[in-house]
Amino acid sequence: MNSSVKPDFSAEWVLDRQASQLNGGASAMETGVLRIDHRDPKCSFQISMIAGGESVERAWESSLSDEIPFVGKGFYSRLFWEGDALVFECGSKGPDETWSMLWRYELLESSQRLRAVEQMRGRGGDFDNTWIFEKR
Repeated sequence: MNSSVKPDFSAEWVLDRQASQLNGGASAMETGVLRIDHRDPKCSFQISMIAGGESVERAWESSLSDEIPFVGKGFYSRLFWEGDALVFECGSKGPDETWSMLWRYELLESSQRLRAVEQMRGRGGDFDNTWIFEKR
């Protein structure tokens, strides 16, 4: 792929629970839908999942940047390219708590599958998860 043309991650993605390798709290996830609206330089994410019969929803937005912006109390987040992978990094380097989370999104199989590799460090436990989603 031409390095100047980056993939578009915009789609509604359905969790393939059997293909995913989930640890820790994520192992309770039963079903899920991830919606990505990718319009460079901004990208918004919305995830709706079911874990133990309970609904879990999260949403966040970020803009592509090579710098790490800090937003009060040492919290930071950024979105950046690593080759054709879209990477979201966030965490805290505050006096009360230090943690980091990294999500690496890659399109597979002619953009019909999405692999999201999650790495969490701090907050009482380190874990790595691989989430696989199918394009709806």
